[in-house]
Amino acid sequence: MHIQSRFILAIASLAFALASELPNEVRADELKEAKVTQIIQDVRVLPSNTSPRPAAVNDNVRQGTAVQTGVQSRSELTFKDQTITRLGEKTMFSVGEEPRTIELGSGQFLLYAPKKAGGAKLKAGPVTAAITG
Repeated sequence: MHIQSRFILAIASLAFALASELPNEVRADELKEAKVTQIIQDVRVLPSNTSPRPAAVNDNVRQGTAVQTGVQSRSELTFKDQTITRLGEKTMFSVGEEPRTIELGSGQFLLYAPKKAGGAKLKAGPVTAAITG
């Protein structure tokens, strides 16, 4: 009985260790896709393979897709880890190729990353910045 309880304890410890590592791997993918959660005036989604179209609430924005706001227009995107990005007027925004990376072609934005979300990396022209929560 003593050996059996040690075996169960070892298996439980291994399962706990593997489970605690899983969220870190999932977190790396959480900034690869967002949903449009707010649209004010002229906001367009620019998929890489098709022509631009007006954005709609709950549109998915993935790698290779950009979001563009017009004059006096704004938008909000929410990622799976509850990171929120608010885009100002005349902004071009896309999800980067690297994990937890976003790209700003032009314009202005506000990024809120929850405390334990893992931060984000921003690429804007020749400037790259890292943000942690």
